[in-house]
Amino acid sequence: MILPIRVLFRVFEFFLYLCKVKKKLLFEISIIRPLIIFLLVVYHSLCVFTGGWAVPQGVSPNAAYWWMGHLISGFRIETIAFVGGYVFCYQCFELGKRNGFFGFLWKKFKRLIIPCFVFGIVYYLLFRFNPNKFNWQVAFWRVANGIEHLWFLPMLFWCFLVCWLIDRLLQWLHARHDAWFMPVGWFLLAGLAAVSLLRVSGLKLGLSRVPYFLFYFYLGYWLRILLKRNAKEDGSAGSPLLFILLWVLYFLFLMLHLQATHLILPGFSFQCPHWLRGCSQLTLHLFAFAHTACGILALYFTVSYWLRRYREPNSQPGPFLRQCSRLCYGVYVFHMFFMKPFYYNTPFPAWCAACRVGEWLMPWVVLSVTLGLSILVTWLMLKTRFGRFLIG
Repeated sequence: MILPIRVLFRVFEFFLYLCKVKKKLLFEISIIRPLIIFLLVVYHSLCVFTGGWAVPQGVSPNAAYWWMGHLISGFRIETIAFVGGYVFCYQCFELGKRNGFFGFLWKKFKRLIIPCFVFGIVYYLLFRFNPNKFNWQVAFWRVANGIEHLWFLPMLFWCFLVCWLIDRLLQWLHARHDAWFMPVGWFLLAGLAAVSLLRVSGLKLGLSRVPYFLFYFYLGYWLRILLKRNAKEDGSAGSPLLFILLWVLYFLFLMLHLQATHLILPGFSFQCPHWLRGCSQLTLHLFAFAHTACGILALYFTVSYWLRRYREPNSQPGPFLRQCSRLCYGVYVFHMFFMKPFYYNTPFPAWCAACRVGEWLMPWVVLSVTLGLSILVTWLMLKTRFGRFLIG
């Protein structure tokens, strides 16, 4: 009698497993999210050549890596905000998963603010703590504002809260005054685009960056609505012309922005054209806005076109993509725990600087080690209940 009960129990467990595996995911996001996290780590491994970080002693400038870093820098972090808004819209409008404000607040607080504090405290103690100059107030605000790369977490928290309010407004319009739904949605997009051109400083808890990133968060949200209302769940209508045009515009505006901010570009002898010299800050922000928005949309429609052309209808991401998506949060959190110490607290850059081949290999070795260790630590943390609570 006991054996059949055990067999039934195992069958039931297997059924639950299948239900979990067959959970519908957004295929395009399962590709874009891991790709963007990978590009983010690649970019950070090249920051010693782009001017973003201090150059390790003995390392020479490299024009190829300067260009490579800037070519992928234009939309990497903004795309993460875009993905957040896109998935949020999918959950609200298509799955009907809408929480009350305080329930939603607590959910995002657990997802973003608690990890920001936990990992921020660890990072501070490991790399910033100085017992001779320690100040509780300074330490608290360093962690609360998001130390190092963790600034993105509190900023994203506020984007979610603002977009919750926008979602409720649009839901009400959709139910009561549908004729106003599209005009108000477009008006919000235009208004947030204008606000993103402003630069705010001095606000605590990540609020300074919210005006800039909120547009890209809402862009993902609004794009999902447009695609759904036009019955094109996976993006473009099938023509590659759209994403080709967007990639061309991305490179055009990126070149304008780089040319306007650098007198001479690495690897080129000609100087900045006279008509680009002395551009106002607003013009520079417009160039940055244009190439960032075009880059995000070009990436999205490229992936969508590929899926529409080569994916079987109603297919779901395989185990590899699912696992990559599961590891993304942890890789983002942990990669800076390894990369900066590797560059600045080990003799490795000095060894590489001893020969030209070593300098060319240096960022790729740093990238490989950082990714490997970040994936390993994330995988181990996800084996624990506390780890799943923080980054699961």
